[in-house]
Amino acid sequence: MDQLPITNQVPAERTWLESIKIELAHLNPLSNWSIWRVPNNLLAVNKDAYSPHIISIGPLHHGEQNVLAMEVHKLHYMLSLLARTPDPAKSLDECGKAILRFDKHIRACYAEPIDKYKENDLAKMLLVDGCFILELFLRFSMADLRLQDDPVFNTSWMVLTLRRDLALLENQIPFFALEWLFKLTVKPSAIGQSLPTLPELAFDFFKSSLYISRGTLAVSRRIVPHLLGLIHNCYLPSSSRPNPRGRGGWEFIHCSSVLLEAGIEFERDTTSSLFDLKFENGVFKIPPLRIHDSTISLFQNLIAYEQRFHGSQQYITSYFLLMDRLIDTPSDVELLVQRRIIENDFGGWEDVSAFFNSICKQIVLQDFYYAGICEDVNAYYNTQWYRYKADFRKDHCKNPWAIISLVAGFVLLSFTALQTVYSVLAYYK
Repeated sequence: MDQLPITNQVPAERTWLESIKIELAHLNPLSNWSIWRVPNNLLAVNKDAYSPHIISIGPLHHGEQNVLAMEVHKLHYMLSLLARTPDPAKSLDECGKAILRFDKHIRACYAEPIDKYKENDLAKMLLVDGCFILELFLRFSMADLRLQDDPVFNTSWMVLTLRRDLALLENQIPFFALEWLFKLTVKPSAIGQSLPTLPELAFDFFKSSLYISRGTLAVSRRIVPHLLGLIHNCYLPSSSRPNPRGRGGWEFIHCSSVLLEAGIEFERDTTSSLFDLKFENGVFKIPPLRIHDSTISLFQNLIAYEQRFHGSQQYITSYFLLMDRLIDTPSDVELLVQRRIIENDFGGWEDVSAFFNSICKQIVLQDFYYAGICEDVNAYYNTQWYRYKADFRKDHCKNPWAIISLVAGFVLLSFTALQTVYSVLAYYK
């Protein structure tokens, strides 16, 4: 009788159950996620705004063809950073061990599994990318550290493009990794001057795109997940309390030109926060906003960050949703430019109008931060007395000749009334 062959095969049922157990064991807690892919619905509106142009940071765009040219520059910057330490070889060893030690924590920050990179491969990537970022920030803030043949600072567009690419949601590495590299490589004695903190260096690099004051760094010193999160914290309004009327339903306002016709004026405010809008006594006070190529991508990535990061209130999304309502046509842009509320370095009024009308497409907003302001504006707009006063100014005070004619008519009417009164009095005497 033939014996059955002995095999080491595992039953199919056990194999697929074991694979599920392995996947469950390697899941990262949702609360640790801070770096995501941009949702497809936002990519459909403007994919280019979320894609790096010349440099990849971290694993999500690593190895793509259009960013490979910067890899050699990363290594040169890393070499310069390490060369200023007392023992470059020892510093490199310490940095590599630190990144490896945090491998599990680094992977937990990414919503998308990055298992295709082994520990050493991921550590090498973050070590090179992190050292490049630190050296870039140092050279930007301290011009004497720049090399004569540095292509980054000798090419006018490269710093602008790097500033854009380093603020992309998909182009981030954990901030704690940057902080460890900073502690291990940047020494005051090597720099030869007072040493700013890492958030201060980052702020100096991004500030020309932010249009915010250095005082906002006090807010940004809280724990941040990455560079884009640091920028987001710099933009927080002075009052972080949610608007009590912002929950549930809300009613949007009319565009700025329609509100102007109803008697609502627009003024440039001088507050340090972009989001501290005010409406008082028929005057809408709005801090200035600069619009240019780099801010387009920045704001769209900040909105994408708020869409993904549920621990953050959606101040920036609320702001641009409100501005989208105020700007319906190029004439609304013209009005806000004339009031010095919008500083347009982007293109024609049509381009700016198109930007505001598209930036909040496919956006989901739960709590509208400016619901209370919208209610106040609508209440003023719907008050008949203010509408009549606005119509009177529009019809009779639109130019000096109209005003002169109005005054002359009033004077003539007054004289006629007085003459009538005197005639009546004379008759009864």
